[in-house]
Formats: sequence, structure tokens, C-alpha cells
Amino acid sequence: MIAPVPTSDERRPLLPSSSQEEPHIQRSLLYRARRAPVTVACVVAMALFTDMVVYGVVVPILPKIVKDRLGGSSSDIGLLFACYAIGLLASTPIFAILSDKYQNRRIPMMVGMLGLAVATVGFSLASNYWVLIAARIGQGSAGGASWTIGLGMLADVYPPDNLGVVMGATMMANAVGFMLGPIVGGYFYEYHGHMAPFIFCAGLAVLDFLCILFIAEPEKKKNTTRSSTADLDDQVDGLNIGDDPSTSTLVATQRIVSEISDRKHAQEIMNDAIHHHAKVATEHSEAPSHGSTSGPSSSSSSSSVQDGDVNTDVSMFEIASNWTITRCLLATFVAASVFSGLEPIFPLYLQDLLNAGPTQTGLILIAAIFPTLFASGIGYYADQVGHFNVSLVGMVLFTFATFSLAVPSTFFAFVLPLAVFGLGSSMILTPLLPAMADVVNKKGWNCYAKTYALYNMTYSLSMAVGPILAGFIYGDFGFPLTMTMFGVMIAAATPVIFSTQIAAVLTHWKGSRIRLDQSESA
Repeated sequence: MIAPVPTSDERRPLLPSSSQEEPHIQRSLLYRARRAPVTVACVVAMALFTDMVVYGVVVPILPKIVKDRLGGSSSDIGLLFACYAIGLLASTPIFAILSDKYQNRRIPMMVGMLGLAVATVGFSLASNYWVLIAARIGQGSAGGASWTIGLGMLADVYPPDNLGVVMGATMMANAVGFMLGPIVGGYFYEYHGHMAPFIFCAGLAVLDFLCILFIAEPEKKKNTTRSSTADLDDQVDGLNIGDDPSTSTLVATQRIVSEISDRKHAQEIMNDAIHHHAKVATEHSEAPSHGSTSGPSSSSSSSSVQDGDVNTDVSMFEIASNWTITRCLLATFVAASVFSGLEPIFPLYLQDLLNAGPTQTGLILIAAIFPTLFASGIGYYADQVGHFNVSLVGMVLFTFATFSLAVPSTFFAFVLPLAVFGLGSSMILTPLLPAMADVVNKKGWNCYAKTYALYNMTYSLSMAVGPILAGFIYGDFGFPLTMTMFGVMIAAATPVIFSTQIAAVLTHWKGSRIRLDQSESA
């Protein structure tokens, strides 16, 4: 028989404590520097920075290479851009599985960086279209190492209560790299030859390879230290599970035990909580009904917890079938498809319309990329007013900006539409991950990794579909009509994705009109 979670003062310790102090060992400065968490964070930040610089460098120059040097069409350019997502989608699970299986982070990261250097050199040596295709797929495959294993490194060396701050700071390097990439690529290509930007990026990848080589293999830190053990004891015991059969209490227990590094011990505590939760809920259902508490409702609560509310084995299909998560994935697909679809055709359009070179194209693209630096502020505001509310406003701005991009005919006239375009994209995408996490939390699912995998797969798929679709439409109908069709697609998807929020706005507006009419008649 499983013992219930203790609620008295006789508490069972969550983690074995030790009164013995670890012997103090003098380590060299080099030894400590190679293993310091801040060193690992800097290396991961540089890896993401390098990956996004290389990604951004090719945006203003690949269309020119394909069109002017190889005589390709806009559909060829769209397919070339989509190959990055194909490589990323294929390599991400492979790197993740190998890293977890062999408990090694550095070697896959170094392989990824060397692969990125080789792929980048391949761009400079490409003499035909298919070599460019292979290099682009290699570039995306190398990116899978940076994103999958790099973030895993951070989770290895930082405790959960600091991980969010560290990841936020690390993602700033990603945004800066994405912003600088097009400028660097345009400048080197236009003033130093077609090989210069790729040689620069290859050198950056080799430098990052040496940085990864410098650090020691990260040792996974226990999520709970001796100083925090008592705090966890107090938190679990303070939940009063014996008196409260509510699902929220059980979920709170799950949150606390997730911080315990001993997974077997944590699972034992969680099993105790589930068993005792069901027992208490059954007792409440059998007790005489007083007030609003009734037997059927308590029984249904118990059944809900046992059947779905606390579930550690949820399939990806079941997660994706949740309507809120489905809406998040659909919004991700629409926004990312349109944003990535702009990348291969916008340089072509600027060249045809204004005879703009790669440097000018890289500079004007800053307007669309710069708003990504405000992602943390957008996320904070979304936490206060509602994730889908902010995402809906972003979708409206994104739709307006997409239509507006078909109008400008001068260089500086593109700045405002591109800025709104980038801001709208950030407002759509930034709140979606927290919104998906809320669903997982409320359901009591232990499946954050699967949920984020769905998000990453959807994003990668959109990065493949968007450029291909844009390339074909641009080749047949031109840039203005391409953006108009994209705008219609966003406008058509918005009522489906944000039906709940739109209905709430209409209800509020209708109620305001009724009150106004009543006041006027009075």
C-alpha cells in the first residue's frame, strides 16, 4: 500500500541531506574557467549568434547569385531558401537522440560547427545550382546542433529558477546575429567579392568550434541543492493535500517535485500524491453534500485527474489535438510562412524596382528584424493581459503590413511597413510558447519537450513552405500580388485562430452599444 503524502509535522525528507562538508580542493583558474556556467552560456550564445549571422548573410546575396550568376528563376530561389528548413527539420531529432543517448554535448556541437563551416565554404565554391542546394541543406542541418544541444547545455549547468533569465539573455545573441547578418553579407559581397561573405562566416564558425573545444563537457547540475531542500519540504507539506482534493493542488505538487534531481524519488512522491488525491476525492464524494460540494462533481474531479489531468505519457497527437495548441500551431505556421516567404523575393523586387544592391537590401531589412529585440518586453506584456490578446493584435498589424508592402515605390517608403511587419510577427509568435505551456500546466501533462517539438516542427515546416510558395507566386504574378495573396491568407486564418478573442471583443462592443442606447433613451 502506498503511503499518503504526510501532512503532519513528521515530515519525510524529499532529498537525503548530508551534514558532511565537501573537502575544499584548489582548482586552477583554467580548470574553473572551462567548467564555469557563464563560460558555457557564452559559448552557446556565440553558437546561436554564428548560426543566425550565417543564416542572415545569405538573405540579400543568394537571390543575386542564383539569378545573375546561374540564371535561375524566382521559384529556384524559393526552393533554395526552403532547403535550410529541410536540413533543420531532419537533423534536429538526430542530434537530440544522439546527445541524450551518449550523454555528450560537446562532440555533437563541434560536429555541427564544423559542418556549418564546410557548408558555408560550399556556397563560395558552388558552380551550379545543386551545389548550392547541398550547401543550404548542410547549413540547416548544422543549425540543428546549435539549437537542440546548445539549449540543452544551458539546462545542464543552470538550475531551473535561473534558466529562464539565462536563456533570455542568450536569445539576445540570436536576435543580434539575425540583424547583423544581412548587412555583413551585403557589404562583403558588394565590396570584396562573392566569396568574401562566406569565408568570413566560415572563419566565424571555426572560431566558435575552438570555443566549444575549450570548454569541458558540462556536468549536469542537480536541480535541488542542500540549501533548497528544506524549502521544497515546506512547499510540499504546505500544500495540505490531505485536506484539499483539488486538481490545482496536485499540479502544484508536480511543479515542486519537478525540481528534484533524483527522478525515482520525485516519481515516488508524485505517485503518493496521486494515490492520496484519489483517496481523498473518493471520501469527499461519499460524504453528505453540503453547499456547493456534491458527490458527482468530486468523483468527476478524481476521474479527471486519474485519466488525464496528471499524465506523464501523452502522445504528440493528443497534444496537437488540443484546440488551444492547434490554434497556436496554426498561428505559428501562418506567421512564419509569410515572414520566411518574404526573404527570397524581397531582394529580387528591390533590385528590379530600385536597382538596389545587396548592401542596400541588407540595410533595409534591419527594419523588419529590429523589432525582434523587443521580444522579451512583448512576452512580459502578454503575461499581464493574455497571450492570445497580444497575438491577435500582432496578427492585425501583420496583416496590415503585408498588404502595405505592395504599395511603396521608394527606398525609405519601405521602412515603416517593414517595421510593422517585423513587430507584428514578434507579437504573434512570442506569446505562443507560453500559451502552449499554460495548456500543458493546466492539463497536468508532463510533456513540455513534446509540445515544444511540435512548435519547432511547425516552424521548420513553415520555413520550407513559405519560400517555395512565394517563389512560385512571384515568378507568375510579381511582388505586389504575392504580398496581397499572403495578406488574404492571414486575414482568412485570423477568425479561425482567434475566434474566442474576436467573439469576446464583439460581445463587449455590443454590450457597450446597448448601454449607450439605453442612456440616450433615458
